[in-house]
Amino acid sequence: MANFRALLIGAVAIMAVSPSYAVSPQEMKERTAFIADRYLQIWSSSNVSPVAGVPYMYGRTVLFYGKPYTQADLQAEKQRAISQWPVRHYAHRPGTLRVICNTAARKCAARSTIDFTVANPKRGTRKSGSAKFDLGVSFAGPHPVILYEGGSLNRRRSYENAEGNG
Repeated sequence: MANFRALLIGAVAIMAVSPSYAVSPQEMKERTAFIADRYLQIWSSSNVSPVAGVPYMYGRTVLFYGKPYTQADLQAEKQRAISQWPVRHYAHRPGTLRVICNTAARKCAARSTIDFTVANPKRGTRKSGSAKFDLGVSFAGPHPVILYEGGSLNRRRSYENAEGNG
């Protein structure tokens, strides 16, 4: 729980360091990369607390894997994912994170390949693999917010039990 609080405080702090409408194009790019990295750290924590960060990190409505969600819908979806996979680790594959920004629209997009492992020790299941990861961030308001999250699986390995004997 302490690690999550530190991660969430760090994410909120970077989002609130200065008004987002006052940042330069380079700072928008750097902050988007930081947000994308911190996001994976937060969701890699093995507890349910990351759901609490949704109102601070996301816009009022979010495009989540192609479907519009309210913050309440997104919190419920994230809670379901955490219940299904209580042990999670996500990391950007080194050298794959790219950020592009539309300065006039005050928006940036981060894209990377992530490597992941998720597990449910109670069920004895585990999955790992890689995926494309997309995150859209708006700097149009008083602090940056995530507008969309998406991606697709590259490859995945599924295991019937944690030992991989299945």
